[in-house]
Amino acid sequence: MPEATKSESTMSETYRHFTRLFPYPHERIPMGAPAADAMARYDELAKLGRAQGFVPFFLNLNDTVLESMVIAVSLEHDIIDDVETLTPEQVSAYTRAVLQRYRTARGGASAEEYGSAAIAQQLRQVMDDGEETHEDDPDDFNLNELVDEFMSSDFLPDEEPEDDAPTLSALLCYELLDEEEKGEMLLLQIPTDDPADIPAYLPFGGWNDCPDAQTQLAFTHYWREKYGAIPAALDGADCLEFLVERPVADPVEAKKVAVEQFAFCSDLPFQVFEDFEQLTEFIHQSRQWYFWWD
Repeated sequence: MPEATKSESTMSETYRHFTRLFPYPHERIPMGAPAADAMARYDELAKLGRAQGFVPFFLNLNDTVLESMVIAVSLEHDIIDDVETLTPEQVSAYTRAVLQRYRTARGGASAEEYGSAAIAQQLRQVMDDGEETHEDDPDDFNLNELVDEFMSSDFLPDEEPEDDAPTLSALLCYELLDEEEKGEMLLLQIPTDDPADIPAYLPFGGWNDCPDAQTQLAFTHYWREKYGAIPAALDGADCLEFLVERPVADPVEAKKVAVEQFAFCSDLPFQVFEDFEQLTEFIHQSRQWYFWWD
């Protein structure tokens, strides 16, 4: 099970840099630890955190994810992205700035109202980017038509509910690993009482088709308000998982959420799943969501 400390000799440079810049209380999960045990510990900390003002979050830490975090903070401050010279104070200032921009943009709107508009805008951007990418042969790949046909089709996901308690894919993979270079799993205690704020505390995204932190906040607050869906794990720099308190029970609504998730992660229905239909099957009545960016 999670270990609170390890000897200095086992502390990687990546771990030392991360914990200096992001000094969040945490536990280190031994490689090969049973995923079920790690999930049980997460549940314990989730209950404790509600009373003490933190939320648990799994991070599979490696060089790539640390580098992406350093770049994000450095861009915010318009400074050189050097892990050696970056400070915890600059990281904290990044968090405050991202949260303030989100709150200012949201104004007096509810998370659902603002999120709905922001998601629609992000979807238009994804559509436009997709059409530009395939403009040499627009008939071969028309995202607008693809989404319209999917939403107007008779397809509905199966009604079978998901009974099993969710287990994060990141933990299942980590249980099977035997190579330290694959990363180290940390169970962090993020100092906020709102799990939807996690993207501001762990800089992630803003590259390729992965939304930047402020855009992520629009999605996370919207999904938390509607479904109790919260970020729970970041596996390296490209895989994000959510746990869902109130799964999407309505089949038609599951199709709508599939399109929302496509706006958040445009690789999802084409590289992670076979199509929008398979993605919808995964979302419907599921207590966990999965995102991966190429």
